[in-house]
Amino acid sequence: MLAPSNQNSLVKVPARHLLRGDVTGSGEVVLSVSAGAKTPRGMVDVLLQKGERKRAAIWNARTIIGVRRGSDAPADIAPEPEIPLSDRLPTFHELASFDAGKAWDQLSPEQQREIGVLALRFGTVGQCEGYFHETIEAVRAGFSSSHWTPQVQATAVWPRLQIDLVESAARAAFEALCEHFDPLWPQLFDWQAGREVKQP
Repeated sequence: MLAPSNQNSLVKVPARHLLRGDVTGSGEVVLSVSAGAKTPRGMVDVLLQKGERKRAAIWNARTIIGVRRGSDAPADIAPEPEIPLSDRLPTFHELASFDAGKAWDQLSPEQQREIGVLALRFGTVGQCEGYFHETIEAVRAGFSSSHWTPQVQATAVWPRLQIDLVESAARAAFEALCEHFDPLWPQLFDWQAGREVKQP
């Protein structure tokens, strides 16, 4: 993504790379650029202002726009507050290209142990949710049990109390794993304060 220069300069950028404070050839100031669920695919929603008048425009994300960018942008455009890294969500691109092996190698041995223990608990207890039932008929109608032999199916008949305890433990294992990962996101995704987020 192009970064604003220190001097007022004319640049040509795709609409998806417009920045808050850019001034278009018609003298309109870019207030925001977004591509949300309501925006047609390949398009961006651009909010513009000229004087007291504001308008929204839907532009093709790849359309090249000539804008003035730099220190002469109107002073009444307040900068958007930066989102703390602890509150940020990953972008689609970050999730789609996430390299778990690389992220794992960057963790300390203590972090690897903590995550490993939580993952093992979720992978064992968590995977058992939904397998156990009070009757053999319910087991046979259950998820992924049709390939089991009758002897194995019989081992999945449990009293209701035990089923409830295992399902509760499975949910708790998943929640513990998620809660542990939330504060690690900045490290796992290699986020740095002030780094620009790519538009989808």
